[in-house]
Amino acid sequence: MRVFDELEALFNEIDNRYSSIEFEARSKGWNNKEQQYQRKRKLNDQAYFLFMFSRLEDRIRIQSTELIIKKQASIQSWRQRAAWDILPSSSSVNYPFKKRLALLTKKGASDYTLVSDYYKERNSIAHGGSFTRPISMPTVITQLKRLYRILKA
Repeated sequence: MRVFDELEALFNEIDNRYSSIEFEARSKGWNNKEQQYQRKRKLNDQAYFLFMFSRLEDRIRIQSTELIIKKQASIQSWRQRAAWDILPSSSSVNYPFKKRLALLTKKGASDYTLVSDYYKERNSIAHGGSFTRPISMPTVITQLKRLYRILKA
């Protein structure tokens, strides 16, 4: 969780600096400089979103693996354990992100939907695009911290 606090502080430091310069440029009518800093703030949002979401992705990968291992070891009935035995018991095994997510939160529930929406944004940015819808980084940061805390095996 500490990493989110550190990243949030760094994000805010940079965003506040860029925002201040952007505001100064706007008030002086320096359109080019204002646009430059709007662009920098947009890229800063994308960079911090991507980095923070990657921490949540890692958490989901680790926690889902722990859950699988726990179930494989604790369920005695082979009929009940059979479904768990076919799942990967190593976090290094490539297993779809949304399937891992569904092991930790109810598919279709609000947290599942929120992470799925953020995952779409992550994919857009990671593949050369940008946000597909407007986002508020302070809101995103708060939500990512909460999700990191509650998504456990």
